[in-house]
Amino acid sequence: MDFIRLRGIGVSPGIAMGEVFLSERVLFTSRKENIPPSQVEEELRKLKKAIERTKRQLVELKEKIQEEMGEEHAFIFDAHLLILEDKSLFSSIEKIIKEEKVKAEWALSRVNDKYQKVFESINDEYFRQRKSDISDVLAKIYRNLSFKREKKDDGKKKILVAHELLPSEAALRFSQGNVLAVAMDMGGQTSHTAILSRSLNIPAAVGLHDISQRVKNGDYLIVDGTDGEVIINPPQAVKKEFLSKKEKYNNYRKELKKTAKLSSLTLDEVRFYPLANIELPEEVNLALSFGAEGIGLFRSEFIYLQSDSLPTEEDHFSIYSRIAKEAYPSPVYIRTVDIGGEKTLPQLKIEKEPNPALGLRAIRFSLRNRDLFKIQLRAILRASSLGNVRILIPMITEIEEIGEVKLLFQEVKEELKMKRIEFDEKIPLGAMIEVPAAAAITDVLVKEVDYLSIGTNDLIQYCLAVDRSNEFVSYLYKPFHPSVLRLIKFIIDAALREGKDITVCGEMAADPLSAIVLLGFGLRKFSMNPIFIPRVKKALRSVEYQTVKRVVREAMSLKSAQEIEEYVIEKILVKYPRAFLMSQIT
Repeated sequence: MDFIRLRGIGVSPGIAMGEVFLSERVLFTSRKENIPPSQVEEELRKLKKAIERTKRQLVELKEKIQEEMGEEHAFIFDAHLLILEDKSLFSSIEKIIKEEKVKAEWALSRVNDKYQKVFESINDEYFRQRKSDISDVLAKIYRNLSFKREKKDDGKKKILVAHELLPSEAALRFSQGNVLAVAMDMGGQTSHTAILSRSLNIPAAVGLHDISQRVKNGDYLIVDGTDGEVIINPPQAVKKEFLSKKEKYNNYRKELKKTAKLSSLTLDEVRFYPLANIELPEEVNLALSFGAEGIGLFRSEFIYLQSDSLPTEEDHFSIYSRIAKEAYPSPVYIRTVDIGGEKTLPQLKIEKEPNPALGLRAIRFSLRNRDLFKIQLRAILRASSLGNVRILIPMITEIEEIGEVKLLFQEVKEELKMKRIEFDEKIPLGAMIEVPAAAAITDVLVKEVDYLSIGTNDLIQYCLAVDRSNEFVSYLYKPFHPSVLRLIKFIIDAALREGKDITVCGEMAADPLSAIVLLGFGLRKFSMNPIFIPRVKKALRSVEYQTVKRVVREAMSLKSAQEIEEYVIEKILVKYPRAFLMSQIT
């Protein structure tokens, strides 16, 4: 095979080289096989046996992963066992068998298609990735209908290539200790495979479209999980180039490990706080190991993805209390559910909107569905008894929304008091600033809450009217655009004048240069994907706050994003070259 370079998405940093092991893809049947009415009961019995066999396998797999990789990596199987307990899911499969008089394979295929379409229609990447959990369980049942055993590899360390690696397969393969790296056609930053790869330091690149079609077992690959590049059958010169890059990266990893344990102080001893954005409770320990001093953003939407039915108060409470305990005494900021509009879910039956990004989502959705909102608020309050939980309200647009939230908040507190349920009566309530309208009245809003958090991803998109995922206009998405920086500075200044905490939890916090600029504005709390904490911490430890403050003040008089970026790099790089050491390698 010829030498080919592919570009995907780097989801777990690092470089690995080795032979391909091609994972077999489970293909649901596209052929509808009818059966006589007399065979329907036998087909239902076959389905039931396959489900029971699948359940036994999942329990065995969970125990194996717990033993070999630790309990924190066995969470996938808890979710899958919950799916197996979902009566509505399997009654829909049985209904197809009974009504259409078809084989179980076709019924499973139909149900799988239905869920894939539902999840594919969701624009939010994190939600979309959850479709693999349903497919994973259904694929296991499908395989168990005929009880075909999977082919085993030879045990040598290889690069795992797949179309889409199902969560349980990823956990099983990784537990065997013979995966050098992962390369997949599908997937994103928030897939289980990506999260697992990062936690185990296994380089991974996803979104490669057709790599599983381009390679065969025995081909040689280079996987760069930092920038998402994969090279098929590279010549010797390219191998040599990446061996050198790998050595540099390994040295960088050693630096990272040291940095995670160091104090969060600038050269002139100004304190800052690296925090972590997480989607799953299992990520808490990983975040702390990377040097996080708390959970700056827990996206609570994932709770809605565990079942076909709406989560109960107990479902919410068990997850929030677990996170609070594992992070204690560090703070945990729980964002109330950010769904609606483009982030639709089947059990909520949200109507489609002509412009979902500007529609009924986040706090707008919660205030429209107050019973659901109160269930979540009650669960968060119940989990706050340790005193380290904070509540964060997303997508605030006007001050009236804060007032409505406070009234509901007080109602829930009174209900818990009447039932004599313990909670933190002084639990801080915060607002996310991600809408330009809210940003412009931050000086008013900040007086109504205990703290603020800036969601720079949405704020920049709304401010510049640019969809950063749109290839035709993404070049206009510039965090250093003067209007964006002025707006962020205004928000930070307003919070600091009132003596209120403020955090940035968008991607700007994870970029060393942007973090330095935010430090210059007076920001002290930076929340990001856990894997980026050490490099940002390294950058901020390598500069003096007073110098950065002066440089940033001077840069704000410039007219364009490019001029501002070049000026900050020039002035900081000359004096503090180590601040950019990490970002040069990554």
